[in-house]
Amino acid sequence: MDEQWETRERVIRARQELEASHAGWRRPAAYAVGVERDGVTGFGLTNVGGNHLPAVVLARVLGHTRGTATYPMTPDQLDEAIAGLAPAEACPDFDHPNLHHWRELRAEVAERGGRPVAVFVGDLGDDPAGPHDAALRAALKG
Repeated sequence: MDEQWETRERVIRARQELEASHAGWRRPAAYAVGVERDGVTGFGLTNVGGNHLPAVVLARVLGHTRGTATYPMTPDQLDEAIAGLAPAEACPDFDHPNLHHWRELRAEVAERGGRPVAVFVGDLGDDPAGPHDAALRAALKG
């Protein structure tokens, strides 16, 4: 049976283990997964500050370690990120918004097309690293 992180403590330990084993990892100031469709990138969920477990799971899938960068993703990479975060769902102490959002994005891309894209912002003072990052910064401003 696949591993499940059923307690708050186990989720925190899993995050710590993933971060410690991801050489060069630095937590981003913000990150998100969105969809690029018809030249427009949209983000339905953005993360600023906390909620570092999804960030490190996503970063490990994409090979991101630090700084500001964007990553066009394949559906398989999104599936891998979903699978990497899924053990946390066993813990009822958290709402798991990124996991739910990533699953919705995966279904949306399968149904309507488009390409998933991940953006990591190392520091909110960094210049945007292209149009996907600019779209995330706009989403962050509300």
